[in-house]
Amino acid sequence: MGLHQGCICSLGKVYTIVFVVYFLFSILWTTVIISESTASLAISVSMVEGDTFRPGQSFHIITEIRNSKSSGRVDVKVTYEVVDEKDNSILVESTTVAIETLSSFSQEIKLPETINSGVYLLKANVTSLDGTKYAEVITSFSVVEVSANQQLLIEYIMGGALIITACGLFYEHRRISKLKVSEDDLKKFIELQKLH
Repeated sequence: MGLHQGCICSLGKVYTIVFVVYFLFSILWTTVIISESTASLAISVSMVEGDTFRPGQSFHIITEIRNSKSSGRVDVKVTYEVVDEKDNSILVESTTVAIETLSSFSQEIKLPETINSGVYLLKANVTSLDGTKYAEVITSFSVVEVSANQQLLIEYIMGGALIITACGLFYEHRRISKLKVSEDDLKKFIELQKLH
């Protein structure tokens, strides 16, 4: 192995380690438990469609609630709140779920059509039905406004890319289908490869 290959291999290991550390840190960052005295419940959320949305767009989040001190079925209220950078509430939705040790479910959030571009926080918290706060998690996402002209341009680019790909596949199919290799030629080729 040459010096160049050794450097590339070491650099690949460094990138792998950096990625693993970043991944673990992001997991720790998005799962924040507020109350240690009631840490029998923990909540985590993950956004399915990424973290950048347009005004009026819906997105799905997967919510997972763990009950480490399983004492049978517990009914809890899960509240989702979207707030802006100044902590102004944009929307609030809630649902009630029953958990024993683990509950995982999907929730759809629809952003208002009037929401401005910017960075927003999604706060998800679990409270017991009597109002005691158990846990909260906060994650961020972005909202970007796309004008009609930009949307049209994106559609033209995607359509053009699709047409070019289809033409390339058709051309390659025609080129490959014209290749004729007889069985005798293939056997000769294999025998020559065995000799070398």
